[in-house]
Amino acid sequence: MKAVTEGRGGEAGANVIRDTPGRLLMAWALLFSSLVLLSWRVHVHRAEYDWLEYPTALGDRSYYGTGGGGGLGANDFFEANLKFEMDGNEVALFRRLHQPTRRRDVSMRKVAREESGRFYVYTDGAAEEQDGPRYYLKAGEDRYVAFGERIFYPTFEETLKK
Repeated sequence: MKAVTEGRGGEAGANVIRDTPGRLLMAWALLFSSLVLLSWRVHVHRAEYDWLEYPTALGDRSYYGTGGGGGLGANDFFEANLKFEMDGNEVALFRRLHQPTRRRDVSMRKVAREESGRFYVYTDGAAEEQDGPRYYLKAGEDRYVAFGERIFYPTFEETLKK
């Protein structure tokens, strides 16, 4: 009768080398070496893995040009050049002021991208406007160009020229 501790060839079963500690050590070595390689890659190519997306106007560097061809169209006062989609509807707005107004970048909230995709459209989350929400394009640090309903109309002579 064979003893319980004996293997197939008659040798003791407790003396069979199963190599379990070696396998565990190899698995840990592979796991940690891959972790070291990944962390090194992230360290070297940080720009590929790191980005900031602010819900406010902080960090936005695409400024709306108030003159010299940086605008959306020929004349923002007489043509609805700011067009964007909001809640499934297309919104078309006119420029309201000649000079940019001062607003804090922290309080401005991104609403959408305008039609060409060059600029973000913002609204002031802190201010309550009595004539409906106003929309803005960023013209510089803490400077915004207001857009809204039409308030400027061409003169009669200008309409005759067309």
